[in-house]
Amino acid sequence: MIYFALKNRRLIRKLAQAMRLMAPHDRKIFLGHFVEEATFIELAHLHSISVAEVEAALRRGLEIVADVLEPELPWWRRFWYR
Repeated sequence: MIYFALKNRRLIRKLAQAMRLMAPHDRKIFLGHFVEEATFIELAHLHSISVAEVEAALRRGLEIVADVLEPELPWWRRFWYR
């Protein structure tokens, strides 16, 4: 049980680090989608941007989260998934 709690705490710390690394605008969109469960259309309307820009912001946010959670991926695998 203690191991599970430590693992969760470590994950939360890494996610907080990823949030700090995101641009403020990308962070708002990322949290709006994944925490508040807003749709792409709702986020686009709320931030006065297009749906394509919402998708790009989420992609950038997910890239940062992936880099923080799995920093030791080989360079070719990181390139492949982007």
